[in-house]
Amino acid sequence: MFCEACHQQEATVHLTTTFHAEGLAPEAGTQREQHFCQQCADSYFSCTPGMNSARDLICLSDSYRSKLYDLLEAAHPEAFDNTDAEACRRGSELMRDFLREHLRKDKIEVNEDAFGMLCSDFFCSHHFYSRVDDYRRKNG
Repeated sequence: MFCEACHQQEATVHLTTTFHAEGLAPEAGTQREQHFCQQCADSYFSCTPGMNSARDLICLSDSYRSKLYDLLEAAHPEAFDNTDAEACRRGSELMRDFLREHLRKDKIEVNEDAFGMLCSDFFCSHHFYSRVDDYRRKNG
C-alpha cells in the first residue's frame, strides 16, 4: 500500500481515528483510517493539533515572561481580569496581541505552531494566575 499523502513511498504508519457522536454508544463511532510513509507521517503529526508530541516544549524563560507580565500589567491591567467569560475572552485576545507585538519588537521570529506553544505558556503558567490573584485583591 502506498502513502496516501505522497503516493510514492510504501505506507508504514497506519493511523485509525474513531469519531464518537454525542449521545450515541461508543461502538457507534465512525472510523477513519490513514496510511502514511514515515516522512509524511512525521509531517502530519507535527502539523496536526493534538498530535504533535513536541507541543508545549517551547516556553518563555521565567525572566522574559515576568518582564512581559510587568509590561502588560502596566499597560493593560484588565488582561488579568477573569471574573467572567467575556473578561477572559478580552484578556486572551489582548494577551495574544501583546505577546505577538513584543516577540516582533524583540526580533524573536516563530512560526504559528511555536507561537501557540508560547501563548499557552504565557496564558497558563502559575505566574499568570498569581497575577490574576493580585488583580482580584486590588480590584475585588
